[in-house]
Amino acid sequence: MRDVKISPSVFAADLSKFREQIQELEQNHAELLHVDVMDGHFVERMAFGADHIRMLKNMTHTPLDVHLMIDNPEVHIDSIADAGADIITVHQESTTRLLSCMQKIHKRGLKAGVVLSPATSEETIRYLLDDVDMILLMTVNPGEGGQHFLTSVVEKIRRVKEMVGDRDIDIEVDGSIDDKTIRLCREAGANVFVSGGYLFKNITTNMEALRKGCE
Repeated sequence: MRDVKISPSVFAADLSKFREQIQELEQNHAELLHVDVMDGHFVERMAFGADHIRMLKNMTHTPLDVHLMIDNPEVHIDSIADAGADIITVHQESTTRLLSCMQKIHKRGLKAGVVLSPATSEETIRYLLDDVDMILLMTVNPGEGGQHFLTSVVEKIRRVKEMVGDRDIDIEVDGSIDDKTIRLCREAGANVFVSGGYLFKNITTNMEALRKGCE
């Protein structure tokens, strides 16, 4: 199986201790930092943008895993790339130009990924498999708080893993990932795990628990 990567969601960080928490994540060897970009249209919430990504890039050498939850993402790819993203993932549901988005991200020298909301079939991205570096499966509905992990997505992870085959593609999951749900996702075939609220309650302790959950 592919190497495990933990991608803490900085949306859950305490802004009053933001720099200290980023340093603690680095000390605990977080492989990525997950940055949600939300526009208030594709999802109800608003969060982060190019300026915030640029600020974060100046704080850390950890690669930035930028998740676009926005309408018309093709319009914003260049500004997000300029700000310092290392990986950009785009929702299948957000654009009719998904392949174009992947190509545009790759032309910037970055890794490109596609995101599927829980209700979106993996069959809708089968044609993209040779053009993506990551598939992100949402295990909650995007951009909504207070949700429970959707166990129905576990079988979807298995189907995506089978569909990917031996291609060099990371399978990422995002939504209510804790020390228990991470095990379900890992066993199904995921290898990149976004954790926010759970992880930031106690970064060092819960990072260790997440890694143990993947063993």
